[in-house]
Amino acid sequence: MYKLIAIDLDMTLLDKNKNISSRNKRAIELVKQKGVQIVLCSGRILKGVMYFAKVLGLYDQVIVACNGAIVRDLKKNNDIYYIGLENSKSLEIARICKENDIYYHYYFQDTMIARRLDYSSKFYYEKNKELPEEERINIIIDDSENTINACGDLITKFVIIDKDLEKVNYVRKIIEREIPGVETTKSDINILEVMKEGVNKKRALEFVISYLGIAPEEVMAIGDNENDLEMIEFAGLGVAMGNAIEELKKIADYVTSSYENDGVARAIEKFVLGEAVNV
Repeated sequence: MYKLIAIDLDMTLLDKNKNISSRNKRAIELVKQKGVQIVLCSGRILKGVMYFAKVLGLYDQVIVACNGAIVRDLKKNNDIYYIGLENSKSLEIARICKENDIYYHYYFQDTMIARRLDYSSKFYYEKNKELPEEERINIIIDDSENTINACGDLITKFVIIDKDLEKVNYVRKIIEREIPGVETTKSDINILEVMKEGVNKKRALEFVISYLGIAPEEVMAIGDNENDLEMIEFAGLGVAMGNAIEELKKIADYVTSSYENDGVARAIEKFVLGEAVNV
């Protein structure tokens, strides 16, 4: 019996409109009633993950944000794991991005600081208009070194985005070549993410199961992209979405349906509930 299910958000649990389907909600509700821990594991900023935990009623669970840089115990309402980039590395990442005229934003605790209002920062800016004040993500538009310096070693992640995939890949190569001690991954084909070396969802999940007293073989993990690779390989049962990248499908124990076809619910039904849920 699996005691914990780690679930990615974008292109996994969420549909194309960034909502959670009734079937996925019901499946999660039913396994939670069985005492199974549900751990949302996302590259999103902490407050963004907390929002979906609230939607699912996961008030007493643990969540993983910023690709594994932060673990928060929602019941205790505090971070139990937090790994930030060294300030000098953050300055170097920003410098390389500016030299190559590419968009970036970074996460400092619960704040998103963006070079300009575009891509993800623009999405959250518009989304904030629909949310109550306590759920809004604080967004600052600022590309100064002074602001990065003020954040010290508490910046958890840089997100670098461009419509030009070759440009994103080029910047990735420069960062990997010129800045030792950082970890790079992708959450989508044109979205590069940079954290401190060793930060990933697997490391965070290792901490979580130790914290909760759960063995790796009792863990089921579901994801779709490069930033899920280590987590899927680590879990007792690694599940790739039908829309997952081929590299992830190759290492997964099982490939479920796509995010547009309730792939999360279908995997939970097959391996934990034993039957399809009624919605």
